[in-house]
Amino acid sequence: MSAPFVSADIGGTNARLAWVRPRPDGSIEVIGQRHYLCAAHSSLRAIVADFMGDAAAPDALALAVAGIVDGDAVVSRNVPWPIDLADLRASGIAQVAAVNDFVAVAHAWQCMDDADTLLLTPGVAMPAEPGTSLLLGPGTGLGGALRVTRSGRALVLPCEPQQVSLAPGNLRELAVLAHWMGEGAGHVGVGHAVSGPGLANLYRALCAIDGLAPRWTSSDEVVAAADAGTDAQAGEAVAMFCGMLGSVVGDLAMVTSATRVFVAGGVPSKVRRWLLDGAFAQRMVDKDVMRPMLERIPVRLIENPDVGVIGAASWFLQRNASG
Repeated sequence: MSAPFVSADIGGTNARLAWVRPRPDGSIEVIGQRHYLCAAHSSLRAIVADFMGDAAAPDALALAVAGIVDGDAVVSRNVPWPIDLADLRASGIAQVAAVNDFVAVAHAWQCMDDADTLLLTPGVAMPAEPGTSLLLGPGTGLGGALRVTRSGRALVLPCEPQQVSLAPGNLRELAVLAHWMGEGAGHVGVGHAVSGPGLANLYRALCAIDGLAPRWTSSDEVVAAADAGTDAQAGEAVAMFCGMLGSVVGDLAMVTSATRVFVAGGVPSKVRRWLLDGAFAQRMVDKDVMRPMLERIPVRLIENPDVGVIGAASWFLQRNASG
């Protein structure tokens, strides 16, 4: 396919739709795009209709969705409305296909070079040989995928790290976990802390433990207060978020034998200064005898905001090419 088509990145909070087309080298060019707040629209079909306006329906729509694709349905606890691929085809779009959002990110290889990423583990070089890449992204939830490269071929595998049980790394984090379980939580997954809503959850828990009324409700407000230095619990919540993210990266790198890690998503970009302050990298390698191995793994923050739509488009073209 050489003609332009529509690619979309659908998260739990925001949706990004773009006209894209492939370049001769296989990379994706983003021609034009719009952003939408998911909760402000009744359905994905309504968002697509608004994006298209009076233009004719595209030949194809590639979707990266925060969830698991099951036939023509998408199973997700983050997206605010059901997604039905058959319904989108009924709107006049001939080809509609969807993939997990982090599988899409794993296909966005053009967004993983030094120009589009920030090194979060100073002094750690990228391995010369291809290997296994772990991709993680705290957003409305905590998404993840693996990109395994062998003999010049890449295999992408989805994973759901947000449901892995949260493991505290110090007494203060243990107190936060105890607070949540005291509120009746039978299972506390990593995503309850390491995500956009998780950052606000951490702040509220710290305020409750310290006997204070929370002043902020959203993660954006918590980050702003932390950056301004006007709220001690906000600063602690952001630092705790970064430390926990480091622990999760280290745990999953060991489980998957990853040789490099890429972090994506809006939340890490908002706290990039805090991620560079040291707790993230320290907690990532604090794994007893595995420390020397983890110290050789570079972690890079993907900063290209188009990574989702580029990844969805790249996955779609590869899917069509393979039949």
